Amino acid sequence: MHHYTLRQMLRIVWIVGWSDFFLKYRGSVLGYVWSLLAPLAKFLVIYYVFRPFVSDTIPYYSLYLFLGIIVWEHFTVTTTHCMTVLHEKAAFVQKLPFPRILLMLIVGWTNLIIFLTHLLIFVVFVLVTGKGFSGHWIYVPLIMLHMTIFAVGIGMILSAYCLKYRDIPHLWSIATQVLFWLTPITYAYSLDVPILQTVRRLPEMIHDPAFHTLFGVFVQFQPLSLIMYDLRRVTLYPKELGTPSWEHLFGMTAVFILIFCIGVVIFQKRSRHFVQEY
Repeated sequence: MHHYTLRQMLRIVWIVGWSDFFLKYRGSVLGYVWSLLAPLAKFLVIYYVFRPFVSDTIPYYSLYLFLGIIVWEHFTVTTTHCMTVLHEKAAFVQKLPFPRILLMLIVGWTNLIIFLTHLLIFVVFVLVTGKGFSGHWIYVPLIMLHMTIFAVGIGMILSAYCLKYRDIPHLWSIATQVLFWLTPITYAYSLDVPILQTVRRLPEMIHDPAFHTLFGVFVQFQPLSLIMYDLRRVTLYPKELGTPSWEHLFGMTAVFILIFCIGVVIFQKRSRHFVQEY
């Protein structure tokens, strides 16, 4: 197998990612609009249903909800696409000697481009509602990096076994339906104290009936909850919730890099068997 340099791999990911983005909806009448219809339809339905119950308790609820939905869509579409791309590119995987991990990185980059277009729509919504911007938006690129490497890391772990165990895509579809309601997309969420202090209180929180035991712990600490919380507080509520501390950002970055690296190791180890598992 030809050994690619890091520069060559990044160039391939950059070019093919943009190519996949432009070719994704080629030939369809609505084109790119299709990538927006799913989150927009979900936003409109949920906003209509939940607004009477939570709009008074969550300022700028429309922005809060839309931001949560586009982060959720990025996660689910990226992880699912990491699995389906192995079938879409089966001919390349079976016949061409190249680092299979490039497929995962291309998926991550393509879906990040799509997320950026959704984020631009969020920016338009911010302008229309008169919310305005602050210097705290400078944290957004780092949080987007957290979001992307987490999604690709989980996607690599799933795709590493999806050819051998064909039930994994179906199980993941069910898991994401459950995870949607265990992620603070539609309802209020905040960390009352810094996360490190919250972690130290974890044993007593688990035994607190008001915390709804393990479900509450999961909602509080699962990565998507933390990503959405960070994005919302730097874009919507910097004065009320404060900005992430450097200690928090460093810890979150380390955790997501670890998840990504675990995904890389598992995927690289399993990718040697892909040809035989088709």
